[in-house]
Amino acid sequence: MGRKEEVEVLQKWLANPNISTIAIQGLGGIGKSSLAAYLYKNSGFAAKSWADVSQKPDFAAFAEKTIPTLGGSVTQTGDTTQLINDLLKCLRQKRCLLVIDNLETLLDEAREFPDSAYQQLFSRWLQQGETSTLLLTTQEQPKLLQAESNWYALAGMTPSDGAKLLQKLEIQGTVEELAAFAAIVDGHPLTLQLVAGFLRQYCDSRLSGVAELGLQQFDLVYRQAEGSHRDKEDARLEWILQQHLQRLSEEQQNFLVNLSVYRLPFDVRAAGRMLTSPPTPLLGGEGSNSEASSGKDEGQVVDNFVIVKALRELYNRSLLLETEDKSYYKFQPLVQEYLQKQGTDLSAAHQKAINYYLLNTKNKPWQSLDDVTEYLEIFYHWCQLKQYSLAFDILNFCNKFLDLRGYNKRRVELYLQLVDFKEPKDDFQQWQFLAALTSLGNAYDSLGQYQEAIGFYQQHLEIAREIGNRSGEGGSLCNIGHIYHSLGQYEKAINYYQEALAILQPINHREFEANSLGGLGNAYDSLGQYEQAIQHHQHALEIYREIDDLGGEASSLGNLGTAYHSLGQYQEAIGFHLQHLEIAREIGDRLGEGTSLGNLGTAYHSLGQYQEAIGFHLQHLEIAREIGDKRGEGGSLGGLGNAYNSLGQYQEAIRFYQQHLEIAREIGDRSGEGGSLGNLGTAYHSLGQYQEAIGFHLQHL
Repeated sequence: MGRKEEVEVLQKWLANPNISTIAIQGLGGIGKSSLAAYLYKNSGFAAKSWADVSQKPDFAAFAEKTIPTLGGSVTQTGDTTQLINDLLKCLRQKRCLLVIDNLETLLDEAREFPDSAYQQLFSRWLQQGETSTLLLTTQEQPKLLQAESNWYALAGMTPSDGAKLLQKLEIQGTVEELAAFAAIVDGHPLTLQLVAGFLRQYCDSRLSGVAELGLQQFDLVYRQAEGSHRDKEDARLEWILQQHLQRLSEEQQNFLVNLSVYRLPFDVRAAGRMLTSPPTPLLGGEGSNSEASSGKDEGQVVDNFVIVKALRELYNRSLLLETEDKSYYKFQPLVQEYLQKQGTDLSAAHQKAINYYLLNTKNKPWQSLDDVTEYLEIFYHWCQLKQYSLAFDILNFCNKFLDLRGYNKRRVELYLQLVDFKEPKDDFQQWQFLAALTSLGNAYDSLGQYQEAIGFYQQHLEIAREIGNRSGEGGSLCNIGHIYHSLGQYEKAINYYQEALAILQPINHREFEANSLGGLGNAYDSLGQYEQAIQHHQHALEIYREIDDLGGEASSLGNLGTAYHSLGQYQEAIGFHLQHLEIAREIGDRLGEGTSLGNLGTAYHSLGQYQEAIGFHLQHLEIAREIGDKRGEGGSLGGLGNAYNSLGQYQEAIRFYQQHLEIAREIGDRSGEGGSLGNLGTAYHSLGQYQEAIGFHLQHL
C-alpha cells in the first residue's frame, strides 16, 4: 500500500502493549483512514472494532454499537457512566484494538470535547487505560490528548510511495514518471486517487493522459484560484473534481450530486431513490433492464443491477468510497462538500431521502438514540427544504423519548434550528414556535442552564400575552416559577405559580394547573411549610390521576415523599419514593428515576442506614451524569458527602462536598452552594480544623 515508513512505525507502536493510545493526524484526504484501515486489517488483536464518528454520534449510540463488537455486553442502555464502565471493562479484559476515525468532528473550536461523555471516556482512558489500544485518526489534536507522545503527523506520500499507489490504481507509466507526477501533487492520496479515476475512465489508464488534464501546469491553476487564503489542496481538488464532473453524463452528474444529500453511509436501496430516470447506455451499460429501470414516479426505483452498476461507475472514478464491510457507500468529506456547493437545486433529492427514511423508521418502543436515527435524518432534510413546520412535527414525535432518556444536549441542538433563525419561516405555525420555545427551555432547565431556560420561557410568555393565548401564558409563568425555585428564590417562584393558577383555573387547563400546584408545593417545602406543601402535592396528584398523566403522577408521589421526609416520617417518605421510582422506570423517565433514587438515599441516611444510602446516591449520580442533570449530579454528590461524613470518613466527605460546591456555583444554585459550604464547615470541624470550619460557616451564613 506504500507508506512503508509510516506502516513500520505504527505497527511497532501497535505491537507494544504498554502503548494505549496512538493517533494519526493530517489534512483531509491525506490518507489517515486508509492507513488506519490497513493497520486494522493487518494487526493481531483478540477483538477489533472500527468506529467512524464523522456524523457526531451521541456517546450512548457510539458505545452501544462498539461494546458488542469487542465481545462485551451493555448492562444499562442509555446510561453513559455505565456505558463508559462497560467499554473500559471490554478494553481491559483482553487485548483489543478500537479505531476511532474522524475524531476531529467531536471537537469544538477550542479543540475540546463539548460532549462530556466523550471527555470522561478519554480522561479515564488516559488514567486507567491498559491492555488494549485506541487508534485515532484526526485532523486536529484534542487539548486533552496533546501530551500524548505516540502521535504521528501524516504528510503527503513520498514520490516512491505515490508511484506505488498509482500502480495499484492501474495507472500505466514508468516508475520514474509515476513518482514525478506524485511529487507534482505533493503526494496527496485523495488527489492521486481522483486523478487515477479520471485517467482510467478517459485516458485508457495512461499517465501520458495527464497532459490532457493539465495537472503538470497546476501551479498556474493554483495561482489563478480566487483569494490568497485558498488552501492549495482544496483548490487543486476542486479543479480536479470539476474535470470529473465535466466528463460525466447528465444522468451521472445528477445521480452523484443527489447522493451527496445523504449525511450517513447509504446502501443500494437508499441510492436507488436517487436514480429514478432511465439511465443512458454509459450509465447503465449493456444488458441493463431499461423497462425495469424507467421509474415513472418518486416511489418507483430502478432494479438493483442498474443501481449497483451506476454506483460502481462512480466508485471506479474514486468519487465514492465503500465502508469497511462493503455494504454501504459514502463520500470523502471534501468531495461531498464540493458537490453541494455546485448551486444545484437539491430539493427533489432531499424529498427522496425523506421518502426513503420514512420507509425505514423503527417502531416504538425505542431504547436508544440509534432507534430514532431515521426520524432525525428526516428532520434534517425537512430543515434543508425550509419546511420547518414538517420538521417540527417529526421532532415533536421524538421529543418525549429524547426528554425521558435524557438526550437534552441533542434536544437543544435540534430545537435551536427551529427558533434561532435570521430569515422568516413562513410555514412555521405559531403554536409550533411556542412549543419549540418551551422544549428548549425544558432542555436547558434539565441541563442546569437556568438563565438560558428563563430566556426561552420569557420569550414564550411575551408572545402568548401578545396573541392572547391564556393557556400558553399560564404555562410559561409556571415554567419560570420552576427556574426561580431551582435558583433558590422561593418567594419569587411562589408569585409566578400563583399568577399562573389565577389564569389556568378559570380556563380549566388541568395539566398546567397540576404543574403549578406541584411547583407551589415544592416552594413551600423549601420554605419549611410542610403541611402546606403536602396539601398542594395531594391536589396535584389527584388531578394527574384524573387526567391519566403517569409522569405527573410520579412527580407528585416523589414530591410527597420529600415533604414527609421533612416531617421526619421516613417510612412514609420511602413508600412514596418507591412508587415514584416504579412509575419512572415504567415510562423510561431517566430524570425521574435518578431523582427518586437520590431521595431514597436521603431517606435511608436519615434512618442511619448509610451503606444503603451510598448505594442509592451512586445510582443517582450515574444517571445524572449520563443525562447532563447538573443539579441532580450536585445533589447526589452532596448526599454521598453526608453519608461518608456520618461514617466518620471526613476526607472522603470533603471531596464530595467540594464537587457539589463547584457544580452549585457553575449552575447558579444558591441553595446548593450554601448547603455544601455548611457541610464543608461541619466536616472540617469534625477534623478539628476549627478556623477552616468557621470560614465555611461564615460563607454559608
